[in-house]
Amino acid sequence: MRLSRTTRNAAAFLLLLAGCKPTCEQVCVKLVECGNPGTERMSAPECEEQCNEQKELYQRWTDTQLRDAMDEQLVCIDESSCDEIADGVCYDEALWSF
Repeated sequence: MRLSRTTRNAAAFLLLLAGCKPTCEQVCVKLVECGNPGTERMSAPECEEQCNEQKELYQRWTDTQLRDAMDEQLVCIDESSCDEIADGVCYDEALWSF
């Protein structure tokens, strides 16, 4: 069963409230293991560095929606299958994706 983006975002938000945010390291290891386009020439540490830089950038901005969207994207990637990620289920055009 495939969940709608709204349902996924709601679930991600609830997990964020519960304090279960995945780290950039966890997400990047998964992305590299999935072999999705854009990660085939990137190591998990390189991905993690870019992810952390992006998170730090959003922390400096006053736009809390981008911070929340970044956290939701990490949760979505962590919870999704490789096929779902490749299909773009976690893609958010408002974010600069690491």
